[in-house]
Parts: sequence; C-alpha cells; structure tokens
Amino acid sequence: MIEVTVAGLGIAPPSSLPLLLLKERQGERVLPVGIGPNEAQAIVMPLQGVRPPRPMTHDIFVEVMASLGAHLRRVEITDLIESTFHARLMLETGGQERTYDIRPSDAVALAVRTETPIFVAEAVFDQAGILSPQVNESSEETAEPTTSEKVDESKLTPFKEFIESLDIDDLDKDKE
Repeated sequence: MIEVTVAGLGIAPPSSLPLLLLKERQGERVLPVGIGPNEAQAIVMPLQGVRPPRPMTHDIFVEVMASLGAHLRRVEITDLIESTFHARLMLETGGQERTYDIRPSDAVALAVRTETPIFVAEAVFDQAGILSPQVNESSEETAEPTTSEKVDESKLTPFKEFIESLDIDDLDKDKE
C-alpha cells in the first residue's frame, strides 16, 4: 500500500465531472478518481475549514464512531475493477480491527475529517496512476501499467488532460 494525500479537487473536461486527486506522499504519481458533485463538496468543505450550519452525513458518522468508542485507523483504495474504484475502512473498536467496504469518495471524506491516513494499493496506481505534470515535463518516458490487467486508456484521456493542465504545487498552497 502507498500512502497518499489529497492533492486537490477539480473538474475534468469535457464531462465537467468532479475529480479527486490523490498524490503519493513519497512519489510523483497522482491518482485521478472521478466522483460526484455532492461527494466533492463533502471532501472539500473540511479541507477548507468550512462547517455547514447542519451536520453532513459524514460528520454524523464521525460522531457516532466516537460515541461508540471506535477509531478510524486507515482508509484503503484497494481495487480498480471495470473502471470502478473500491475502498475499505479499517476501524478499531474494543481492541478489534474491523473492515468495511465503502465508496472511495466517502472513505476520503471521512479521512479528511478525522486526519486518518489514506492508502492506495500498488496495483491501483499501476493501473490508473499518472505522473504529475512536473515529472512529465522533465522526462519523455511515460509510466506503463506493470500488471497484466490493462485499463482502457481512452477512458483516462480526459483525466490525463486535466492533470496535465494542473500545477500540483499550486494545489498544495491552497491547503496552507
């Protein structure tokens, strides 16, 4: 598993689909994950320090976990199957670790609220990771998936174009 940070959120042209960008903590790859507008709002609000007048579902989930003595240990994006990302929560309660299947956008929304580490499986990065634009500019080589399961590159084209238009360093400044 590779630890990642939320590098930012944006809109992927031409579909106007919100895009979650997860960047390797110790690397140069970025994982673009298409999400819905409500999910994007659930992730960006806590990152910007915005508290809604009424709690959102993720806020209540965090409160319920705390009241039950549970602690979110980590979030993992585990698979990419038929262009759909899969994730799980690793929750500790009563000294036992429990695993729950969850959508990646919901997992990240919970992780940013609780400052929980986010991890991505190496195979997922191999399938859908993209070198950040700064690395692409300094090297003519492109990363090819190393697994036998290839992703339909035509589906990634809008994401790649969007990523190439971003300055990842500028995204990090927004969090300061």
